Amino acid sequence: MKLFTKTGSMIQTDLLSLIVIILCVVVVYAACRPEKTTFLDQITGMNGGWVTPEGTVVSLDALPEGDVTVTHDLDSIDLYRKRLCFKSSDTHLTVLFDGQEGYRYAPEQASILGKSYGMYIHTVPIPADAQSVTLLLHPIYDGTAPYLRDTAVEDAGVFMGDIYHEGLPSIALCATIALFGVLMLILGFTTWQTKERNNVNFFSLGAFAILVSTWSANDTYIIQVYTQHPEMMRFANYLCLIFIAYLPVSIMAKATNCTDSPMLPVLFLLTIVNFAVTMILSLLGVRDVREMLPFSHFNIAVALVMTIYLMVRGVRKRTIDKAFLRSVIIGMTAAVIGVVADMVRFQLFPHSHLGSSAFTRVGVLIFVLLIGLHLMRERTRLAVEQSRSELMKKMAYTDGLTGIANRAAFHEKENEIRSSHTDCTVIQLDINFLKRVNDVYGHAEGDKHIRKAASLITQCFDGMGTCFRTGGDEFIVIAERGTEEEIVRALRQLDQLADAYNAESAPPVPLRIAYGYAHYTRQTDMLESAEKLADERMYEKKRAMKAQA
Repeated sequence: MKLFTKTGSMIQTDLLSLIVIILCVVVVYAACRPEKTTFLDQITGMNGGWVTPEGTVVSLDALPEGDVTVTHDLDSIDLYRKRLCFKSSDTHLTVLFDGQEGYRYAPEQASILGKSYGMYIHTVPIPADAQSVTLLLHPIYDGTAPYLRDTAVEDAGVFMGDIYHEGLPSIALCATIALFGVLMLILGFTTWQTKERNNVNFFSLGAFAILVSTWSANDTYIIQVYTQHPEMMRFANYLCLIFIAYLPVSIMAKATNCTDSPMLPVLFLLTIVNFAVTMILSLLGVRDVREMLPFSHFNIAVALVMTIYLMVRGVRKRTIDKAFLRSVIIGMTAAVIGVVADMVRFQLFPHSHLGSSAFTRVGVLIFVLLIGLHLMRERTRLAVEQSRSELMKKMAYTDGLTGIANRAAFHEKENEIRSSHTDCTVIQLDINFLKRVNDVYGHAEGDKHIRKAASLITQCFDGMGTCFRTGGDEFIVIAERGTEEEIVRALRQLDQLADAYNAESAPPVPLRIAYGYAHYTRQTDMLESAEKLADERMYEKKRAMKAQA
């Protein structure tokens, strides 16, 4: 019954998290949703009604393959303070007004960037007396049609305002995914710095989120306009597709304790080969970056198969956390639904202002947020367990009366010195007449004696070594730093501080601390021999001090 209750509670938590995420996405979209403007009403009129030299009327949304020349009359259109505004993709173009060239866009790019400039927005000034506009269109790639969309004669500010409003929801989602990725990278760095042991791969999840956000921001047009370098945005898009395949497999391998699986190096090799071959062929001009995309798609398909295999393997071998598995299943389902929805929407509404990956962005956002929430919960749990473990260790290795290290900690230090062969000085110390203090004046006064002795010893050897209380009235200092002169100076200071305490506080029995020291050198001595010699010298000092008393 408890198992079912616990499982049901965890499922409710995951579903609640999913609902909160969906609500956040809806709120973001509602806040950034574009309002209908005059520009949206004018697109249809300018997309259609274009005439080819042969007299055929065509629409810019359905142009034939190859070079195309089309003309549109401007007689009935108000041209006052208006521009010819449109979007293009991978199409070189020249705009003529009444047969005179008014605008040309055919950017020259470095060979490594390929021929594709991606997507761009044009706002072309129109002469006030223009009677017609002619477009000379040349698709960059053979066998493709020129791509022009949302053509209108409109005020440039209105046109660009609509572009920004249309792209805001997508940019908001991309920014959310990117910021989440940065958060994951920060958590990964702090986890690595603190050397926490867990199955959380924050670095891979963070990099995955950033690559996805960069890739999906491509069809918003906003970054292209802001940077004025659409070719760089498209090139970054291709690079994202090259490297994005490796990261989900890395996340799943870590989550299922399969980091030694040969899948990771195989996929990593495929990724590096894909990147190297793409760059080399592009530089040599043999192949365009866009023409190498099938290899990236192949790697993504391989990564998907590997991810599913690792997940199934983790379930069968019980090496995957059930809560993490639920998050992965829900997140992957959301991402897949997003991809399918975009594919269907593109077939039904190919010219939608939402772009080609709107639902994919939402699905991926749900995926990374669900995984990230689980990983953060897991990190919090591990941090609490680590803090509890450190607290328990501190309690086990700390003397309750004095607050300094105890005998168990001393034995740990002995083993450390033996294994590391560290040179040191062993100082044995003992409180004189402690039994008399306890018997005559009570254990409260004896405890006061012990605490003061521990304080003085720690003060004298601070920065030189560690003080341990190894018995009722016995202390040992392991000094890993300091010359013999510094050790002698510290012991002399200990006598002076004890005398000052006796003069100031006047305890019923003066505090006297006997001591002896010996050096341990890894080449010639054994640690036990140094401890024994220091103990013998301490007892000699103790007898001398008692004789004087």
